[in-house]
Amino acid sequence: MTTDRRYSLEEIQDRFAIEDLYDRQLAAAEAFDFEAYDTTFASDARVDLSDFGLPACDYPEYRAWLASLEDTMLQAQRSTGGLRLHLDGDRATTRVPVTCHVVMRVAEERVLTHTGLFYNDVLERRPEGWRIVARVEERAWPEPD
Repeated sequence: MTTDRRYSLEEIQDRFAIEDLYDRQLAAAEAFDFEAYDTTFASDARVDLSDFGLPACDYPEYRAWLASLEDTMLQAQRSTGGLRLHLDGDRATTRVPVTCHVVMRVAEERVLTHTGLFYNDVLERRPEGWRIVARVEERAWPEPD
């Protein structure tokens, strides 16, 4: 018989802090609030969007790309669930399932898109708190045309 794992107080605090990081990130992305978004990534983070046809890049380049979408991404709702989290001292790995519903402007029309993906992240505890230091966005659905 297997028993449930008992977490230390520090592990519980870390888990809440990391869940809060993802809540802040999603809210900031939907509002194009990059000051808040910056509180979730380390400035030296690497982001890989190759599943979406974009090359791996440093966080400032990724941030600029996101900002460039503001005029075409009219509305968005992102939902997460089932955070898979492994803590290892001051480092953590996560796999976060995300569902994105986005209204895009395409040739002056509004087009609703739906995408499922995973954030495969490495996080580090920094002096300012937990930060994402590496992300690979993995497409789950739909398949590219």
